[in-house]
Amino acid sequence: MLLIWFHSSTGDFSEDNPFWNGLETFTTKFDVHPLDSMDELPPNPGGTALIVIPYKPFVGKDLEDLRNYVSKGGTLLIFDDYAYGNQILSHLGLDLRFTGKPLLDPLFNYRNEWLPRITTFSDFAQGKGLNSIVLNHGSTLNNTSQITVLAWSSRFSYLDFNCNSTYDQDEPKGPLPIAAYGKMGEGYVVAVSDSSILINSMTEMDDNVIFVRIMLNLRESTRIYIDRLHLPKTRLDETKEALGEVYKAVSSPWGTLGLVTVLLILALFPIWRRKVV
Repeated sequence: MLLIWFHSSTGDFSEDNPFWNGLETFTTKFDVHPLDSMDELPPNPGGTALIVIPYKPFVGKDLEDLRNYVSKGGTLLIFDDYAYGNQILSHLGLDLRFTGKPLLDPLFNYRNEWLPRITTFSDFAQGKGLNSIVLNHGSTLNNTSQITVLAWSSRFSYLDFNCNSTYDQDEPKGPLPIAAYGKMGEGYVVAVSDSSILINSMTEMDDNVIFVRIMLNLRESTRIYIDRLHLPKTRLDETKEALGEVYKAVSSPWGTLGLVTVLLILALFPIWRRKVV
């Protein structure tokens, strides 16, 4: 139990995972506060930002909580590529969608075409020390005519519809939008077609940190949250959460009394048994 409790998390996008697939670096750098329920969102969300990496489907109440959060002034950032981001965009009434197909760039990339390097940004993003960012098995956006695009892939990039790692005649070629934002009510919705840009192995790549900071500062966000309710969990994470609940129960006054009682019974039971015999 001690080994499990003190072992670092290994789950994808876990805020206390220090390995390549975790968010420990990003969480520490931006002082991010994890949420286990949408009920924990502030009633007055102005000046806050919520990061969502939707690897699990959302129920109706959670979607409505997101709508209320943005409408009242919060900034919602959706980092997605092949998961449930479109479910959120649809409920918010936006035409913007994630294409859900791999973006490959055989020329402008880091090491291979699955890690496209992005160098074209909107006027809003330019002039802030931003030169290039690197995606990791990312995708693209479509239906962006009614919102503001923040970044595009190069003209040598393409969407690999059939996943054969080769450009085919009917596949869309770049430049293709990979990040965009739009106003909704008093707040903003930001969509980025790569969830991996936040993980430890990618955060420090090129100007990824600067790019994320630009998006977080659309409304000068002073407090940043991340939704971990819709992130994947490993057996280790689930066991650590269960141990945490046990710790909370035991650390309460009644829990402590119950534990002491059980320990006394266990300690005195052999003595009582010998007397009976």
